[in-house]
Amino acid sequence: MKSAVFGLMMTGFIFYGGYLGAQDDNEPRYLLTGNDGNVHISGFGAPIIGFGSVEGNFAVYNGGGGAVLLNQTFYAGGYGMGLSTQHSIDILTLTNSQGKEVTYEDLHTHFGHGGFWFGYIHKPEKAVHFAASAKLGWGSISLTEQDFGEDVYDNVVLDNVFVVHPQAELELNLLKWFKMNIGAGYQFVAGVDKKYKDASGNRVNFFNASDFSKPQLTVSLLFGGFGGVK
Repeated sequence: MKSAVFGLMMTGFIFYGGYLGAQDDNEPRYLLTGNDGNVHISGFGAPIIGFGSVEGNFAVYNGGGGAVLLNQTFYAGGYGMGLSTQHSIDILTLTNSQGKEVTYEDLHTHFGHGGFWFGYIHKPEKAVHFAASAKLGWGSISLTEQDFGEDVYDNVVLDNVFVVHPQAELELNLLKWFKMNIGAGYQFVAGVDKKYKDASGNRVNFFNASDFSKPQLTVSLLFGGFGGVK
């Protein structure tokens, strides 16, 4: 009799436990709160290095950014990036505003941009997981000549541009406060429209958007509050 009662009790506990488990699995989940119903806010900062090409040559970008992180899943913040490799034009001849031909030698291309940084992290509790982000910014591309005697740069032209850079990413949780992020995406550059008159009087673009709109690989080191993932 006691064995039968004990068996019935155990069966009841098993079914009740299964019911609670099923109920928990079916509980609503919310994008803007953790599983405990609370909003968890932290943040991070990151140096960023990018690898791509400019004017057909290998290019390296350096910069960084920071963001507010919501429930370890969504983030929003800002960034800044600049071209760190040297890209030069040996000779450029143009007609100035007085109609005279001017020849520049050894001009250097500079490109920098910054703006907003948004992202989504999929299953951040996993040691290795996927993510996606987008940078939306504005900046400028310029050609400069250097006065080596005074160590200053003079802009021959400065072209204001708009940049959109979406990418897919792989993240590695290394420590509670440290992640590595590897991303592959495409940098779209728009608004490249500054022109000059060449020796024949033809209007020619200083830059081509296609020289800067290129695939790009990034590596970021993220330092911040990544613990307590629900």
